[in-house]
Amino acid sequence: MPDLKGKKFLIFQQRGWGKGIGRFLAKKLTAEGCKLAALTFKNTTHNLIVNQPGVKYEMVVNNDEVMSDPLDYLNGDKYLLKDICDDLGIDSIWPLVSTLRNHVRSYKDKYYYSFRQNVSDEEIIDYVMAVYKYIKKFFNEFRPNVILSPNFVSLPHIMFKLCAQKRSLPMFAITDTKIYGHYMFVHGYYDDKGPFFDRVDELNNSQADTLNRGKARQYIKEFREKFKMPDYAEKYKKLPLILRVKKELSPFVQCLKWYFRKNINHLKSTGITIDYRPPKIILRDYFANKKYKRSANRFCYYSLNKINKFVYFPLQFQPEATIDVLSPYFSNQIETARLVAMSLPEDYTLVVKEHPAMIGLRPPSYLNKVARTINVKLVDYKISSEELLKKADLVVSPSGTTIAEAAFLNKPVIQLGNLGTTLKLPNVYKHTDMTTLSNKIKKVLNV
Repeated sequence: MPDLKGKKFLIFQQRGWGKGIGRFLAKKLTAEGCKLAALTFKNTTHNLIVNQPGVKYEMVVNNDEVMSDPLDYLNGDKYLLKDICDDLGIDSIWPLVSTLRNHVRSYKDKYYYSFRQNVSDEEIIDYVMAVYKYIKKFFNEFRPNVILSPNFVSLPHIMFKLCAQKRSLPMFAITDTKIYGHYMFVHGYYDDKGPFFDRVDELNNSQADTLNRGKARQYIKEFREKFKMPDYAEKYKKLPLILRVKKELSPFVQCLKWYFRKNINHLKSTGITIDYRPPKIILRDYFANKKYKRSANRFCYYSLNKINKFVYFPLQFQPEATIDVLSPYFSNQIETARLVAMSLPEDYTLVVKEHPAMIGLRPPSYLNKVARTINVKLVDYKISSEELLKKADLVVSPSGTTIAEAAFLNKPVIQLGNLGTTLKLPNVYKHTDMTTLSNKIKKVLNV
């Protein structure tokens, strides 16, 4: 093991990860003699981090405090967006801004998020400048040797990564591999750089060999014999009775706590968010969730048995990094589905299925809009991905686990977004120009 004494680590201590793994990691690095700095997300997590016994941080910035009042943090400092973009090595800041769910969407207006903008462009630019200021502060004053982040999910993460990249400073995060129970480190915010990708290239170019081919073949064989559900599906299994009762009572308990325990997760700039919900919003969410679930279960879905030749388009969870970070130009999923359906050749139709984790989160109007789009057939969300993939001739998707599942079942995929792990699969063709998608679909169908 390398000697880490004196090395400087900047850790993104965010939310649940910061409470568990992040604090554990800080304790271990402190024991190795490392120097630490932290960027915290969520005020309750910030308090846990700064008060952790036996761990001392040389520098801590509370992102939520900065986000709440960016002008106060800037204290008169100004940065041109042109200069920020030049330092980040990008042409525009706005694709990164689209990852700020509480700025570009409104939780106050609607459950589960309205697509109406919550914070003005001017205030968003203030926050971008403030993030850039604390990035420079970390780099110029703390001077980290390594930056550790649990993921690349939002504007601060991506801005840090781009600045670090320009300075040849290592920054890495953790992501799933689309293989059940396996995760890996990535060095790019599209999940497209790191030792895994270098290794895949070596193997594909016959520059190396591996003893794991047998394990890989066995995994694929087992997958084809019994479809493996993704890791995240575990939390959507039916809960035991006692946990279901607790879940039903939870909103009312939260309402009582509101009056007896101060909620410190309020941000002046964004107001009501999923972390700061007054009782009326808690109850709104509770009853809206029930209404949306009931509507989804009663919806008149199109019968899969009536469909012959089709292309499969799985809806993604939203808002989420899968769409907001990796596929910002395809985040309007209804419009993307419409464009794909318009591009289908011959007598193909587009089959769309709701993401199971979004049941109860999207309003009935959303499903109606999908179902009433030309050449689109919305099928029951309870139909398994396995059945749809086996019957489909092609999958078109911005990103997601379905792409890897299609690979195991020998189904071709056109990927619209930038997710690097799935782009390494042999069945995947990347295409981003919707005006030429029809021609691309024809070519892939003929492979």
